[in-house]
Amino acid sequence: MRLERRLDVLDGRAPDGDGGAKFGSIRRVFRILDLVSRREGLTAKLLARELGVSLSTCYYLINILIEEDYLEKNPARKGYRIGAAISVLHERRSGADLGATAEPVLEELAQRSGRHAYLGVLSDGAVTVSEVKSPCKSPPVGLVRGFHGASHALALGKVLIAGTGAEGATDYAEDFGLEQFTSRTIVQPALFKVHLDRIRVEGVATDVEEFEENLCCVAAPILGPSGTFEGAVGVSTSARRYASEAGTMIELVRWAADETSTLLRKGDV
Repeated sequence: MRLERRLDVLDGRAPDGDGGAKFGSIRRVFRILDLVSRREGLTAKLLARELGVSLSTCYYLINILIEEDYLEKNPARKGYRIGAAISVLHERRSGADLGATAEPVLEELAQRSGRHAYLGVLSDGAVTVSEVKSPCKSPPVGLVRGFHGASHALALGKVLIAGTGAEGATDYAEDFGLEQFTSRTIVQPALFKVHLDRIRVEGVATDVEEFEENLCCVAAPILGPSGTFEGAVGVSTSARRYASEAGTMIELVRWAADETSTLLRKGDV
């Protein structure tokens, strides 16, 4: 049953009913989310008191939010905290804004490099290729739009995992494992951590046939106004061309990442 219909039932009315209390439960749901976002660990009893409703009514609303992943029980202590669905909504909005901002830069990157240009974002802990731009008369694309996963073997993914902090490599390895795609894939957790530490220092990532033979990529992070890694831009080429093109690819990817980061900061003003 959809969330709004379940709340209609709680209010004792048909979905199209009228009256001043029509959206009472919906308002309470938003109030619960607001309160928990401000004070993680609030219990049902405290929430009921804040809302001015019975404990049973409060539990009903809380259970709906838990089932829909907007709330979750706090594993470290009593009470509740914001659930994964809120992050997904934020990622969708941020991804749409980032895609619109990055699109003209990606177009120019593809034309200037003569190679496929990509925009990657972190979704559910792994990279998603959200945009792909191709130069004129280009060969088949290396990664398609909508590709998700294999973050440890792709330059785009490495940048984004590095952006999650010093424990990013460990968290990723524990959550997803380090699957071997080619003989060059980094599958040792300690080596992967060292690799990501270097990416954070250098501000650029590469993968040389680590995900797929004859596919080599370079990527750099897009920084938000507060310095967080909002996404990554990258380009790909063949293994035969990589040795002669790597320097230019890195230079162009750094330019594209810096340009997109600047546009994001201007849009936030």
